[in-house]
Formats: sequence, C-alpha cells, structure tokens
Amino acid sequence: MAKESKKKAVKKKWLPIIGPKSFENVPLGETHVADPQRAIGKTVNANLMNLTGDMRKQGIEIRFDIVKVQDGKAHAAVTGYELLPSQMKRLVRRGRAKVADSFVARTATGRLVRIKPIVLTANPASIGAQTAIRLAAREKLRQLAGSMSFDRLVQDLIGFKVQRAVKDEVNKHHPIKTAEIKACILLPEGTSERREVREDTRDEDFVEVKEGDEGETAAPSEEADEEGDTDAEDAAEETPEEEGDGSDGEGTPSEDDGEESAETGEKAPPAKKRAKDAGKSPKEKTGDAGSVPDEEPAEAPEENGA
Repeated sequence: MAKESKKKAVKKKWLPIIGPKSFENVPLGETHVADPQRAIGKTVNANLMNLTGDMRKQGIEIRFDIVKVQDGKAHAAVTGYELLPSQMKRLVRRGRAKVADSFVARTATGRLVRIKPIVLTANPASIGAQTAIRLAAREKLRQLAGSMSFDRLVQDLIGFKVQRAVKDEVNKHHPIKTAEIKACILLPEGTSERREVREDTRDEDFVEVKEGDEGETAAPSEEADEEGDTDAEDAAEETPEEEGDGSDGEGTPSEDDGEESAETGEKAPPAKKRAKDAGKSPKEKTGDAGSVPDEEPAEAPEENGA
C-alpha cells in the first residue's frame, strides 16, 4: 500500500500593523500570516474618523500598504485618499452642475499620482463654463502636487487646504458651492505617464466629409427630393378622381357627365361644385358656360272696361 503523505501544519501568528509617522504611528490592525515577510504588499483601509477621532471626517477613507516588517511589527505607508459613496450622495443636489475629472500628476519626489476632483456649482452652468472649471481645477491641482510630497499632499487633503485652494481658483470662472477630491491614489513605481487621461478634442457635432464622398452623400438627398415630387404629383392627380367620379350631388352617376368626358377627354367636375351650381339662381348662372337665363313671361293685355 502507498504510504499516506502527511502535510506539516504551518503555524501562523498575528502581526500588528502600525501607521506612518504622519498619523502618529497609530495601530491600524493585525494580519494573520505564517511568514512575516509575506505581509509586505498587503493593503489596509481605515476610516479617517477612527484615525483622528473627528466625527466630521467619517466620510473619508485612507488606504495604507505594508512596506516593511521590523521588530515584529508591520509598518504601513499612505497610498490613497478616497471619499465614500455615501459622502458623495450628500454633496450632490438638484439644480447644480457636477464637474468631474481624472488625471495624473507628478509630485515633488517624482512619483505619479492619480487625482479625481469633483466641483459642484452653486447654480446650473453651461458646457463652456464647465470646461473652464475642469481645466482650472486640473491646472491648480497639478501645481499643488508638484510642490510637495505625497504624504504632505494627503495631510493637506485631510485639512481641506487643497479643496479651499481649488475652490478659490475655480470661483473666478463660475460661482462654486463645493470643491472636493473624490480620490487621490499613489501609482506604483515604474508606472508610465502615458496613462494620463488626455483631453478629447473631438467635436461630436462635426462630421468630416472627404472630397470623394461629397457626391455620395448628396445623392440620397436628391433622390429623396425627386421621390417626394413624384409622390406629390400622384397625390394631386388622384385627389380629383376620388372626389369627382362622375356622380351627382345625390350620389347617383350622371350620364351627361360621362358622355362629356368621353368626347372631350376631360374629367368631370367634382360633385360638390355641381351641387352648388344646382342651387344657384338664373342670375348667378349667367357667368357660367352654357347657362342661359330664363325669359320672363309676357304680361297679359289689360281688358278694356265696358
């Protein structure tokens, strides 16, 4: 019989996770691993209210990545700042324009950061105003990110210094109600800057037509116009035939009209017109072709008195 292979049980242990100095080395939690080195690279999300004790910041979440293990403790670094979906729903209101953007900026230390700002206007804004708001916010955030490290940038986001600076800059173009940063994520090292979201300069309302395609595009419209003209002529020819089928005003066919149309080759007048002519007086018919007024009866001679 084959020998049964016995697997050795691997004993795991709990490894505490410590935050960075910017958060006063606050404990973030624990991780259960067999080898402490395998904890490197793990991600921990923590609510900012639990880190600072401020109830007003419960809608913000901070992301940490474990970067090293030392003295039996896992040390984490800040790698992200993000607003919770529930916080975003509180900001959006009816009658306001929401301007969102996503782009990549470079910090003073050379690291790439993806920033997603959201600006809410105080009243409805036109498309041109929204474009100006988006470009102004992007330029201001790139300037701020390039003047500090990522840790300092996150601290300024937590203190709402970046949001105020963006609001003051964008308020020059349109009245602003709120300026927030939906997400600020540190990209991994070695990430190419080509991932930056480029502006789409294509105008959807403009359709480019090549020189060789002008005749092809114009042909369907001309054919459609010719078909419309022929349909209109056919409808005009069919309408008198339906109205005047050689019938009297009473609805019975007229023999005179049939003979007249056969000799002249013309169509009989409509029944409504014949009905109107039948009700006219002799004086009104004088203008009609072939109509002769009736002569008045001669008065009788007066008898001479006896």
